[in-house]
Amino acid sequence: MTPPPRSLLALACGLGLFGAATCLASKVETWRHDSASAFNRGKKERVVVADNGEVSLSRPLTPVGSLTAARVWDIARDLKGNVYAATGDEGKVFKLVKEQWEVAYDATDTQVLSIAATGDGHVFVGTGPSGLVVDLNDPKKAARPAPGVQYVWDLATDKSGNLYAATGPTGQLWKRDNKGQWSLLLDSKHSHILCVAVRGDGSVFAGTDGEGLIYRVSPDGKVSVVYDAPQSEVRALTVGPDGSVFAGTAVESSGGSGSGRPSSLFGGGTSSLGGSSATPLEASTAKRAADAPQLKENRPADRPSFSGGTAAPKPPSPGENAVYRIGADGVAREILRGRFLVHALAIQGDRLYVGTGPEGILYELRGTGRSTAQVARLDSGQILALADDRDGGLLVGTGDPGTVVRLGAGHVPVGSLTSDVLDAKLISRFGSVNWKADVPRGCSLAVQLRSGQVGEPDETWSPWTAEQALSEGSHPSVPAGRFAQFRVIFRTDDPSITPELRTVALRYQTENLAPEITKLDVPDISAGDGSTKQAKLTVRWDASDPNGDELEYRLFVKKEGWPSWIALTENPVTESKYEWDSTSVPGGFYRVRLVASDRLSNRPEDALTRDRESEPFLIDHEAPKVAIERKGDGPTLRIRLADDATRLTKAAYAIDGGDWRPIFPDDSLFDAQRETITLKLAELKSGTHVVMVRATDAAGNIGTADVVFEAK
Repeated sequence: MTPPPRSLLALACGLGLFGAATCLASKVETWRHDSASAFNRGKKERVVVADNGEVSLSRPLTPVGSLTAARVWDIARDLKGNVYAATGDEGKVFKLVKEQWEVAYDATDTQVLSIAATGDGHVFVGTGPSGLVVDLNDPKKAARPAPGVQYVWDLATDKSGNLYAATGPTGQLWKRDNKGQWSLLLDSKHSHILCVAVRGDGSVFAGTDGEGLIYRVSPDGKVSVVYDAPQSEVRALTVGPDGSVFAGTAVESSGGSGSGRPSSLFGGGTSSLGGSSATPLEASTAKRAADAPQLKENRPADRPSFSGGTAAPKPPSPGENAVYRIGADGVAREILRGRFLVHALAIQGDRLYVGTGPEGILYELRGTGRSTAQVARLDSGQILALADDRDGGLLVGTGDPGTVVRLGAGHVPVGSLTSDVLDAKLISRFGSVNWKADVPRGCSLAVQLRSGQVGEPDETWSPWTAEQALSEGSHPSVPAGRFAQFRVIFRTDDPSITPELRTVALRYQTENLAPEITKLDVPDISAGDGSTKQAKLTVRWDASDPNGDELEYRLFVKKEGWPSWIALTENPVTESKYEWDSTSVPGGFYRVRLVASDRLSNRPEDALTRDRESEPFLIDHEAPKVAIERKGDGPTLRIRLADDATRLTKAAYAIDGGDWRPIFPDDSLFDAQRETITLKLAELKSGTHVVMVRATDAAGNIGTADVVFEAK
């Protein structure tokens, strides 16, 4: 008896190359994988990822013999355990003998579309385009269920030995009793009944084209519709142990009419079911063949959705198909949807298998819809048939080309999941690897790490570390690098059990890098207009940290001729500007030095700084000098203005305390530190007068002078 799994086990592998590096106070990042999308970005070898994010060992997939057929339409096993494969395009039935295929029946038709074994030892096949039902025990007695039948799409049997045939192109369901007599159970309005399944209580279910209906024929012969699917073709049916009916649809992206099996089943229309003239089915097949490549181009949208049982599915988009579960309560619930064609269904225990095209993907729905995983992706484009194999395995029949492969009952002994590549953006130290998993006794999980400096792993990357098992708690180490990758190794000693991984989280810390200062601006007072006195200067800067660390700043100032820097701030500031009262220092040329530190996010011994000096700038407290001379005895004044630091920006005069009037240099421009102005005064009344002149520099400093003279 298998012991219960150890739930939510976690491994923390401290990467010891850097000692206590992971204990730093700076920010530690986590690279987490805990979803199907995250795990699917990596490389999987003999493991499968469920839609709920659980990763487990896959089941072995091996080829069974070698077939000379374009496609395997159906597979059946008789009472003795013999396996038969119904194939096209040469209309042959093969029997598996010692893992080799031998021809058991060579039909006159090009396609053997269906096969079923009865409880009394008979094996029946259905063909097209002649619509024959053939008993392999007596092939000469081949017969049509009725004259109008051309295609026997599907066959099913019940426990009493009765045979049921889904046919076209008249959309009929026929019953053959164990005495060989045919009777019509259902004459639908559709062109084709494509699939049939029988429940243990004797109810017969049939899926159609055209409207995508699922019929039920009760044991007393009463016919009812149990579900009208949103898609127009119900291609596959099977019945679960609890009596639930599972149905799969297969409508091409072109929105085909549903007249028979879609073109993808015929290899893109390369084969014909008819004679020399094209039937309506063949015309539909050819049209769909032309559209088939469009579906393959939609590869990014091929990820299915796993609804887990919604009873009100949204309308499908073009090319979307689904699997439905019709429970004993009669309610149909969508349990799988995606851009694929559902060709085959099979149930083993509580697991439903779904064979699809055109990518050849086999899905496993666990708990018949609670979670889903891609079990296999085959080289063949179509999975057309599924059947139970010995010892709980599954036989898978394919098309394009026709093969049979065996999905083993147990799990493979070893598999691996290699993650995608982490880009930490900067050189980083890698810390602990934590994970959550169920690891039953007899199973194990191990992790490996590697790192590098280029985005694509190559020979320059470090080698994979030694495997570190969950139970060992060892400490592998990898060099610091910008990129990293992990690999988880899955193992089991018992094929019936597997470890299940749910979460992997790699913690890392980028190497601490110094802050970056991209700009340091101090106002240029010489660019001012002198309208205000610039007593305070606003110093501004732009700084950032490559690690995203929080920064603090200190400012220093130094005048030309000073031997050292003087601190402007007693304590560090965290804003990216500083208001400096420049009246506290004498005039002259200065520089500001800004020091940025990431100490707030790192230990003092690990903190880094970066500094930057400004260009020289001027502090000017001195007023301009104003000199006034009278030219002769007339009303003309010569005014000379001078400033030792900044350019002059304006001047004005006033007579006897009157209004100030602007005056301008002789060259009309205030553009220098020295200017000459000739002022011609208007006629003045005789007497004593006072003329005052003021001048302003770019720093807002104002200088004044006056002159007294007598007017006659």
